[in-house]
Amino acid sequence: MKKVLFFLIIFTSSCASTERFLPNFTPDFITKYFKEDVKPYKDLPSFSDEVKVEIVWEKKLSGEIENNYTFLNMFKFGENIYVPSSNKKIHIVSAELGNLNNSIDVELDIFSGVVADDNLIYFGSKQDTVTAVESSSKNVLWQRVMSSEVMSISRVENELIYVTTNDSKVTAIDTNTGKFIWINSQIPAALSIRGSSTPIVEDDKVYVGFEDGRIVSYNATNGDIIWQVQLPSTRIETVIDRLNDIDGSMILDNGVLYAISYQGSIAAIDSFNGQLLWTQEASSINGLASNNNSIFYIDNDGIMKSVDKYTGRQEWEQSQFFKRLIGSPVFFNDFIIANDIENYLHIFNIETGLASGRIKLRNKIQSIYVEYDSLYMLDNKLNLTKYNINKIIN
Repeated sequence: MKKVLFFLIIFTSSCASTERFLPNFTPDFITKYFKEDVKPYKDLPSFSDEVKVEIVWEKKLSGEIENNYTFLNMFKFGENIYVPSSNKKIHIVSAELGNLNNSIDVELDIFSGVVADDNLIYFGSKQDTVTAVESSSKNVLWQRVMSSEVMSISRVENELIYVTTNDSKVTAIDTNTGKFIWINSQIPAALSIRGSSTPIVEDDKVYVGFEDGRIVSYNATNGDIIWQVQLPSTRIETVIDRLNDIDGSMILDNGVLYAISYQGSIAAIDSFNGQLLWTQEASSINGLASNNNSIFYIDNDGIMKSVDKYTGRQEWEQSQFFKRLIGSPVFFNDFIIANDIENYLHIFNIETGLASGRIKLRNKIQSIYVEYDSLYMLDNKLNLTKYNINKIIN
């Protein structure tokens, strides 16, 4: 330590002797060494305690979800929650009581997450397969090799699932037999962010967002393209600037499709003919949340915003959590729920965007699911928790 101090004294003295030659000169390594580290995100803001948080049950499941398996979200169907892991297992948990009903070894690296119906569980793997497993017997009913890595699988609709793969193909598969009903290919973008929005199926149409900012509406029966629309990109100078992926979940509500892209736009689209109803400059790789009147999203700077559903006009923004908020917001019980990089779950007032409550968690949040008056939270260590969150009534 004495040697270091001696060196600094001699060096700074010599610097002082050169002051007449280099006024105000200080070596870079001195300024960098003594410069305080600056966090890239804001300190944790205070909040007004307006909510009551109750844990209904907690369940620790075996296994974990590694960082590179970011698409492994839980799925709820009926009375069960289906939880995939990066340990090649699918756990089936009672939504009411939190009991573990079953665990299935699938012997494949699950990548797309899982989807379920009354009898079967469907999942895509890193081995480029889609598999249907019987939830009761654990037997594989069918398995199909896809053209590339499976990115997402839609909910079951009219005994069909719709699968997107990494080569920009959409495939309709019969859930009873595994037969390919139709395949439609798009030209992959030269460069994209690794992700994929889940297809939305409604009224015999399938809506899919792609990595170049396009949204395509398909005929659900035969795969014919009904319409396609391009979300405007904000910057086009370089290849990186032209990244315009639609990676987050879209929302279909009362005949209007809402979507957001990276370095692009948030838009409302007439789902019947593809006409742009309104569009505003925005950028997010996350999905959207909504209530009756507003759309909510978290942009690339961790700022949460609320826009009017019918005009696209901004209603409020929450910038106190700059660079903290991540993932997709969730509308729940007249609140907006969002998680941050330090494993906090924040609860925001839906009218003002002000923080109204907070939950501190031990591990990284993997996925959140809401239904009626219950919120389910899964972390990457496979701790599954059911919460009730309500306003405090004075």
